[in-house]
Amino acid sequence: MHPPNAFRIHAIQPLLARNGAIVRLDQLRSTCKSCGLRSSMTQDEGLKTSPLGTTLTCPACGATGLMDEVEIWHHWLEQCRRERMLALFDPAPDEPLEPDGPE
Repeated sequence: MHPPNAFRIHAIQPLLARNGAIVRLDQLRSTCKSCGLRSSMTQDEGLKTSPLGTTLTCPACGATGLMDEVEIWHHWLEQCRRERMLALFDPAPDEPLEPDGPE
């Protein structure tokens, strides 16, 4: 078994209960640190849930990693924070960076 950080997690899509608790992971996008493959995993296609946590398996090289509930919550909260920051960011500046013509 590889260490829990055998994968770089990009995004997770959890199944949420009515109270906001994570029931399970439906989908996870990650990069394998062993072979560099970026993949999307779903239940029984790279993700396997057990009482110990969620086991990730690389489809290319077979490297595995284990994520417990605390790590899943950490990634989910970080993802929500990033999405909120992007939603609050205004990409249209108040003033143009370059003037339209000579003054």
